[in-house]
Amino acid sequence: MSRIFISCGLATEDEKRVARSICELVRSRGFEPYLALEAQTLLEINSGIIEELKTSDCYLLVNFCRETLPGGNNRGSLFSNQELAIAYAFGFRRLLVINQEGVASEGMLRYIGVNTERFRDYSDCVEVVGRALDRTGWRPGYSRLLRADGLRFSTELISYDGLLGRFLYIDIQNLRPDIAALEATGRLRRYGLRGGVLKDSEQRSPLKTTGKPGYAHTIFPTSWESFDLLCISPGVQEAVPGMIAGLGSGNANASTASSPMFGIASAASGSIYGPRPGRSFTIFLNNALDVTPLPALSIGPGTWILQYEFFAIDFPMLEVEICLTLDAAANPAAEIVSQGLVRAR
Repeated sequence: MSRIFISCGLATEDEKRVARSICELVRSRGFEPYLALEAQTLLEINSGIIEELKTSDCYLLVNFCRETLPGGNNRGSLFSNQELAIAYAFGFRRLLVINQEGVASEGMLRYIGVNTERFRDYSDCVEVVGRALDRTGWRPGYSRLLRADGLRFSTELISYDGLLGRFLYIDIQNLRPDIAALEATGRLRRYGLRGGVLKDSEQRSPLKTTGKPGYAHTIFPTSWESFDLLCISPGVQEAVPGMIAGLGSGNANASTASSPMFGIASAASGSIYGPRPGRSFTIFLNNALDVTPLPALSIGPGTWILQYEFFAIDFPMLEVEICLTLDAAANPAAEIVSQGLVRAR
């Protein structure tokens, strides 16, 4: 679910009560609230507030009146204004500011257009926040961090680095507008039959990056890159001698198999993994595991849940669950059934 960073005054018991009610309002609409604490030191700001802002999706400022200014208006919360400036610098695209009547347009408020309804006092604050959220059209599925999309199978049999079969790909999006997701990697964490207990994967090496050498991407801001999730090979696989060596010199989208033996012609030496006649299929990971023969996953016909994890520097981990359905003839179907960010606490 989307996470809303709530910057709200906590100077009095009434403000704390209103802040808790706003958290409940946000939670009731399917969002995850984070209520900013009144950190005072630079260390507290660096270790807490800034990290929480980095890993939030939306920003909500509820700005209470503070001391009276010359002319009769009031200053808003100084600390909340600082948080607003940090959120603006982090490129938040979903940013909502709600002022109490009488708050002057100072600091960042002077440069940000605020046309939301103002609240009078503690009695109507939560109600005004609710109406403002309604007008934004925010939805709980939004993320400004990592998100999975574009799950798809290769339409033909592909040969790559000793693997032969249909590859399953996924796109990982970086929705931050301000920073790249560096060293983005993925792995299969656990899997099992749907409805059963998921077991830890025997192979947790990084997954191959699709169309590029290596096992990590730099995902630029508001861009995406793809990973190879698995390969479905026809038959139960075994090393087939006398086949072309070095088929892995291209990328997993590059060379398509087409001959009776899935497109692999005889050559002087080398081997790939080929099908054993009379068997249905075998599931492999295209990852950094450097062993021979390549071990297969313990997956047969049925409906399976595969839980993948994706990591990048300065981003919370993205956990993605894939539902993979296979019949005896290895006709595959796959869909993303859930995804979510795992934030450090």
